[in-house]
Amino acid sequence: MKSVLIARRLIREITRDRRTLAFFFLAPLIVMSLVYFALLEPSSARVALVTEGTMDLFRYDLERTLEDEPDIELVSPDWELPEGYEAQKASLLKWTRSGEVDAILYLNTQLLIDRFDGKPGTVNLFLEGSRPTRTGAALDAVSSAMDDLGSAMPVVIEASCSSLCANSVNNEAMDLEKIYAYGDEDLDIIDFFLPVFPPFFVFFFTFILSAISFQRERVTGTLERLMMSPIHFADIVIGYVMGFFIFASVQASIILGFVLYLIDIPFTAEQVFVLVIITFCLLLVGLTLGLLASYLAKNEFQAIQFIPVVILPQIFLADMIWSIEDFPKVFQVFSVILPLTHANQAMRDVLLKGADLWSIADSVGILLLMWVVLVAVMSLVAKRNA
Repeated sequence: MKSVLIARRLIREITRDRRTLAFFFLAPLIVMSLVYFALLEPSSARVALVTEGTMDLFRYDLERTLEDEPDIELVSPDWELPEGYEAQKASLLKWTRSGEVDAILYLNTQLLIDRFDGKPGTVNLFLEGSRPTRTGAALDAVSSAMDDLGSAMPVVIEASCSSLCANSVNNEAMDLEKIYAYGDEDLDIIDFFLPVFPPFFVFFFTFILSAISFQRERVTGTLERLMMSPIHFADIVIGYVMGFFIFASVQASIILGFVLYLIDIPFTAEQVFVLVIITFCLLLVGLTLGLLASYLAKNEFQAIQFIPVVILPQIFLADMIWSIEDFPKVFQVFSVILPLTHANQAMRDVLLKGADLWSIADSVGILLLMWVVLVAVMSLVAKRNA
């Protein structure tokens, strides 16, 4: 009987707490939805086909072949090639870096001339290169299509050539020249994921550190005593951030240093400096967001509930493991307000694409703006609760 009374009391407490009920029933639905969309369809490589001169005659058949490949999406951007191979190559590299495509298959008139001369001929494949899975998918699809292209192209056979000779004329496989916009063929899948490890772990641990510690300050009454003193609440928040920042900075330095030790990509001292700036901007956001979550929570249990609510969506929607482009538009819009979205993009741009501080200034600016907004929100919430 006593056990029943205890159970009834617990049930009453939980049913009165709307946040706890939402955590129990809504959080699993949200997480399962994210898993569903993440695994619904594998990421496809976007490949553009660019032909020049007489190679336009073979474009249709090659497009049909590429469309049959399951792991690529054939796109048709509105591009105009300049005159001259070097100018064309520069334009193709620029288009590859633009992010519109993952690869560009380029066939020019010289390929047909070489085939007539009995040479293998060269097909140019421009690869974005920073995403190994998409690069591999584009390479596999193009390699398969090249066999069909080679058999479809005409050859010149002399009249004196026998039937056996004719069957063996220029059956050589065409050469594939791979031109990488970023990285090279040695870039591995682990090199793609390692740059996002520092943002995730720094954000994760600093969020937990500030959320739990700040909740303890509320339980002991320290926060209430500070708010009764003639100190602005924004000063209290910034003071707590500065205090946590010392310990979180050491932790962030260890995480960043360990990942840089593991990563198999050459980097410069300037790049390390940029990575440090990104990491510490995210550190500010993580600490302040943890303080806000702790302030909104009525008890430690509610503070813990904020951890999966804040962390899990960023694992799925911040382009950390799964590409956000494979999710519905509503999730793509939501990802814009996630700190890890901008931190992950900036980290990959620096390590995989060699971007400098000015190139990722927008991501750094967004993170700093998020921090200012979070401090302002905390001040407004404190005024309402005062």
